[in-house]
Amino acid sequence: MVPEDALAAFAEIGIGLAGFSGLVAAFVQHAGDPWREDQKARIVLLIVMSFGMIVCALLPYALAGISDAAGLVWGLPMVLFSTLCLGLLVHWALVARSGRFKLHFPWISIPVLVLAGGLQVLSLLSGLGVVLPYSPTIFLLGFLSLLVFGALVFVALLNSIWN
Repeated sequence: MVPEDALAAFAEIGIGLAGFSGLVAAFVQHAGDPWREDQKARIVLLIVMSFGMIVCALLPYALAGISDAAGLVWGLPMVLFSTLCLGLLVHWALVARSGRFKLHFPWISIPVLVLAGGLQVLSLLSGLGVVLPYSPTIFLLGFLSLLVFGALVFVALLNSIWN
């Protein structure tokens, strides 16, 4: 599979994740029951992450029409995506650590958060041309790590609703 095919798949997955998050938000809420802070935080995180995935997965296609330079086609989307992801991951870690809500499945959440953060740092450095310059493989691994993190957040959202 070429990186472009994988990016198209990630864009479709991002659309699906945003759609499922919207469905959960629309149909699970009981009449008159307010959303808890942890539920709102998870839904917002999933939606922002999903739209970030969609835009950054499609950006190399658009940039390839402008230039063939790897620094533009791969570097710019990598920097944008990893910056967004690192911001979301740091925010998530700070919110979870503050004790405002329970971190579901900490035995898997913490390693996934660390792995996703590490891959996003590697993707940022690759996008900047510092380490493995403009590597589509690193970009795809960053997407994959965020998908695993997003799936975990989605399962935690469902678990928080059912409890």
